[in-house]
Amino acid sequence: MIDRKVLFRGKFLIKVLALIIILYYLGIKLNIYEYLSFLEMYINEIIISVVLILGTLIFLDISLELIKEFFEKRGELRDYPIFASVFKYTTWFVAGLIGLSLIYNDIGSLLMSLGIIGAALTFALQRPIMNFAGWINIVITRPFKINDRVYIKDIGMGDVYKIDTMHIYLREVVGEPTGRTLIIPNAYVLTNSITNYTRGSPYIWDNVKVVVTYESDFEKAKKLVLEACEEVVGDLMKELAEIWRNKPRPFTNAKVYDRPILRVNFLERGIELKVRYLVNAFEWAEVKTKILSKIIEKIRKEKDVEIAYPHMEVIYRPKSEKREWRGSSFENDND
Repeated sequence: MIDRKVLFRGKFLIKVLALIIILYYLGIKLNIYEYLSFLEMYINEIIISVVLILGTLIFLDISLELIKEFFEKRGELRDYPIFASVFKYTTWFVAGLIGLSLIYNDIGSLLMSLGIIGAALTFALQRPIMNFAGWINIVITRPFKINDRVYIKDIGMGDVYKIDTMHIYLREVVGEPTGRTLIIPNAYVLTNSITNYTRGSPYIWDNVKVVVTYESDFEKAKKLVLEACEEVVGDLMKELAEIWRNKPRPFTNAKVYDRPILRVNFLERGIELKVRYLVNAFEWAEVKTKILSKIIEKIRKEKDVEIAYPHMEVIYRPKSEKREWRGSSFENDND
């Protein structure tokens, strides 16, 4: 039985030999050797280009490794991809300018030609250029980073997992992750408002609203709602309050709360109790569900606290009473 490796090597050698024969034949028929002799006139320029490209690749390899190590030490590795992209584009742009200045003697006319070509390309490629400008804006102003949860007007909410020169990629979130990906042109950053839920800190204020009837025991209702919320997020809020009291914050006048706070409002159907609390932006749906479940559980045990809801009350009057009333009314009218 023939060994498969031996058979593969034999076929490979036959293919290589056939390729060499074909290239030799084409070289004779197409006079490739004349073209190669013509390239000898530009041998210096070719050598300069090759050396410049190789030098740029080696420089980028060393530099990016050092930059990555720097970001790792600072604990900001998620910012590395954006910075690396900017560094690569800038390095190749500078290398291109150096190459042009070394190869072409009349650099002025070359730059003029490039300017005319650039103006034409700018007109033809307005959308990609706007996307690239949006990417530059993201890199410089840093409205969000990788893994931030953001909301972009007219687009939706999601977690940023990739940013390139043309698009922003978000894992869509509607209360909770949907599994879909939002691919947004970078130009949207220049023309639409952005809400960042995790910049500086992943903790945000959320709230749960409960409406109780006017006949309910108001003080007991407040106590039940606050107790339910504290059982879920009370320990977390105490830890955050301790940290923020001893740490400089961007909002210096903001008050530090170590427990949930309650707000009251009057509605037509009852009294609204809104409890506000701090929660991790990536966990708010889960936490809200736990708080609401505890509130319902506590209120169900009480007879003098009732959740209000829109309803209609119908009063039925017997037909005989209706006639008697009409009769008395009719008699009064005759008098």
